[in-house]
Amino acid sequence: MKGGTIVIHSKYIWKTEEIAKDKAAALAEELGVSPVLAEMLSKRKVTTKGQLDKFFHPDKFSAYDPFLLQEMDKAVERIQKAIAQNEKIMIYGDYDADGVTSIAVLFSSLEKLGAQVDFYIPNRFTEGYGPNKEAFQMIKNQGYDLLITVDNGIAALDVMEFAKEIDLDVIITDHHEKRDTLPEAIAVIHPRHPLSEYPFHDLAGVGVSYKLSHALLGEEPEELLDLVAVGTVADLVSLTDENRLLVQKGLQVLRNTPNLGLQVLAKKAGAKLHEATEETIGFMLAPRLNAVGRLGAADPACELLLAHIDEEAEELAQLIDETNKERRTLVADITKQASQMVEEMEKMPSMIIVAASDWNAGVLGIVASRLVEKFGRPTICLAIDEATGLAKGSGRSVPAFHLYQELDQNRELLEAFGGHPMAAGLTIRVDALQAFTENMEGQAAKLSQEDLKPALQIEDTISLETASLSFIQMVEQMAPFGTGNPKPLFKFASVHLEGTKQIGADKTHLKTFLKKDEALLDAVGFNIGHLVSELSPAAEVDVVGELSVNEWNNVRKPQMRLVDLSVSHWQVFDVRNRTEWNQLLREKKSKRVFICFEESSKEALDNLEETVIAFSDSLSEASLPKSEEIIFADIPQEVEQLERVVQEIQPEKIYFHFHSGENNEMDRLPDRKAFASLYGLIKKFQPFSLSKYEEALSRKFGWSKQQIEFMSGVFFELDFVKIEGDVITLQETAGKRNLEEAKLYQQKERELETRQKLLYASYSDLFNWMKRIME
Repeated sequence: MKGGTIVIHSKYIWKTEEIAKDKAAALAEELGVSPVLAEMLSKRKVTTKGQLDKFFHPDKFSAYDPFLLQEMDKAVERIQKAIAQNEKIMIYGDYDADGVTSIAVLFSSLEKLGAQVDFYIPNRFTEGYGPNKEAFQMIKNQGYDLLITVDNGIAALDVMEFAKEIDLDVIITDHHEKRDTLPEAIAVIHPRHPLSEYPFHDLAGVGVSYKLSHALLGEEPEELLDLVAVGTVADLVSLTDENRLLVQKGLQVLRNTPNLGLQVLAKKAGAKLHEATEETIGFMLAPRLNAVGRLGAADPACELLLAHIDEEAEELAQLIDETNKERRTLVADITKQASQMVEEMEKMPSMIIVAASDWNAGVLGIVASRLVEKFGRPTICLAIDEATGLAKGSGRSVPAFHLYQELDQNRELLEAFGGHPMAAGLTIRVDALQAFTENMEGQAAKLSQEDLKPALQIEDTISLETASLSFIQMVEQMAPFGTGNPKPLFKFASVHLEGTKQIGADKTHLKTFLKKDEALLDAVGFNIGHLVSELSPAAEVDVVGELSVNEWNNVRKPQMRLVDLSVSHWQVFDVRNRTEWNQLLREKKSKRVFICFEESSKEALDNLEETVIAFSDSLSEASLPKSEEIIFADIPQEVEQLERVVQEIQPEKIYFHFHSGENNEMDRLPDRKAFASLYGLIKKFQPFSLSKYEEALSRKFGWSKQQIEFMSGVFFELDFVKIEGDVITLQETAGKRNLEEAKLYQQKERELETRQKLLYASYSDLFNWMKRIME
């Protein structure tokens, strides 16, 4: 097939890290695993037996010594003093899933030690992220002498100075991006502390909270690891090294002896905790824990995780689940509004910054993620508070644009900001918004088109036969998957799709079978149902997706979740069916041309927005527009006319409708007996009036008007008759001639052959015919 043209473009850039086969074979022999698994492990830096053992058998290993974290000893000493002297301790947290699990872990541990402890979560809307002076002053006024931050505080230099002024002792535990200067506090516990010898730098906030709890208790509070797993997975930190260990162990707790609050929340979400995975956390538990803090005070999420009474947990879980439903509606509405704002811009900016006064700031991080996915640009969404003149919101980025560092270049314009390379929160005065937008767009202008198109890291290209149950079970042993240990995506090249259809209540999903030779694999693609009409039966498709085991009625079989696909050749579509034709007419595409061979067909289509061309032999190559799609609306007189159009346009997609117009009511040539009968009647009744005898001829012989006129025309061309008006008389001097000598007869014979070929050809015949033309 013709190369170089991509008919269906992949949504992502497909990247594969190549591992030399000899290197993989050597590693496979050393580790005692299959070469395919050896390649996957090599990409994850698992290259020794010790690393392999730790990767697959977490129960055999312990977490790192918490006292390797810089200033952990100072923190423990101060907390122990507070407990001994019966001081009130306040845990100052954050409103997301990582934040509330961080509070719950440390709160439970301090409570176990007999501490007087409470928690405080700033309100996203009235206080924003992280420490603030007003809250610290209130906490001091309420008699608290020690405050411990979890999942925040590392960037709050001025607030920590204020804490010293009011004699409030602070211990900071955090994992976010730190500044060059650390805040002054009793202790600053951070896995990236400049003086730290801690061997792992990517703990989540809840991981740091767990480390402090471990240090205080003298042993790991492993019963709290389900909370650690939830916060770690939710915060999208690297699931490697110690995080992998904590999440693996945490999932075991979640399956066997889960926290009461998580147990009740899972039931509301329809999740089966006894078979929980990282996806249970990421898609079912974490969004609900995040929801309350997005729309209001996050306290109910934390109270749920600390609940010990069934009734209390049930009530809180119900509130959280309802809030999550409200959050989903808000996200859908704001995403629609924000998308429309972007689409109405004069040109697509290098970075998207959108703001509105009626948006809920709590869900703007999700909205920004949706816009990044849709438009492929770093995005910031802001909610404007006209009363204060401030805009608050969130940003999401692409890998090539370190959002925190780019925001840091605009520090003087921002009231507050914080975050990571890929996500951040910020507050800005409305009057500084234009300058900020110009700066950020200028900074993002360095991004190339490749930077802006999201990438998929493909594990390997494999055959359909390889995707067996045993292979998938081997892959699943590598879970939990996440940042640093992505769920493997596999590519299948040049497969055909069978039984492709749209599914789901709103037909937004795609269901199909991948086929190559005799191998068949079930596949489903979510939110790509629109591609069904873009895929022809003969298409050779490259697909990328995740493999899983589908179990239904106790039958287990391999299945692929399609993530992306691509077709790199021209396609033929058969829309001779009226239903498919009407569906085609409802679609609106600018790069599409309708070709008509009859004027009546063109007139019927002239109201379409697309280009409609009436073909004639005088059409020059220049007058045939280069187009991605051409649609043959009716039947040409000769196949060569159609072939000429295809050869000159070289389209990506060819649609055949072949409507039969008024000029094609003759479906076959009259036989010799018919010609003889008409000749005899003309001879008998001449001068023979067509208008007078036409109806009687039709009744007696079943001839159509077109057939009668055609036979008369052939007689006239061969000089058998004279025609004046509608009256026919025989020529006295007519000699003997064959009917086939008449050009009219020859032309109609070719027309009917073309009609037969085009109207009744199989799809395979049409495809092979175009293959000869295109190649």
